[in-house]
Amino acid sequence: MSKLYISIDVETSGPAPWKYSMLALGACVVGDTSKQFYAELQPRSYLAVTPALKVSTLGLRSLDHFRYLPEFDPRKPEFSAQTVLQALMRRAREPNLVMTEFAEWVKTVAVGFEPIECAAPSKFDGSFTTYYFSEYYSEENPFGHRGEDIASLYRGVTGNLNARLEDLGLRKNGLPHNALEDAIIQAKEMEAVLALMKK
Repeated sequence: MSKLYISIDVETSGPAPWKYSMLALGACVVGDTSKQFYAELQPRSYLAVTPALKVSTLGLRSLDHFRYLPEFDPRKPEFSAQTVLQALMRRAREPNLVMTEFAEWVKTVAVGFEPIECAAPSKFDGSFTTYYFSEYYSEENPFGHRGEDIASLYRGVTGNLNARLEDLGLRKNGLPHNALEDAIIQAKEMEAVLALMKK
């Protein structure tokens, strides 16, 4: 069965999925980034690593209404992790609904293909999707144990252990830290890596 690579990106309240929350999940098909999935999730708890949450907050669309308030602005000293998480608890969606919809989306776009999750880094993003599928989805993870790390593939194809995805020139202004926008950029990087592999 042919492989279908799906680029994923997550925004979280901290580094470990069993302790912190996935707050946003973005995905798109490598080779056809118009096929997209995006959702923001209610936090599992009010635990947060403030520097991580400041980054995640930048691209959360459900907080756009509150951007003028200093407690929602990660650049302001008044930024409040608890206030942000409380707002997401009210405005984002339940994790079980999101993971069910994401699984169905993967199955739909991957009809006739073997879906492969890819990310940069896959160790981080994949740990959250795997954990959330196990906790909030009643069926089998549609990716199974399949996954690729885009940066590792790039280092392998270039033969340079110090190569970075930034070298491809597709992150002109860095990553915007919206899970879908980041997933699209990383999908284009995966396309570039696959093209190099074919050469």
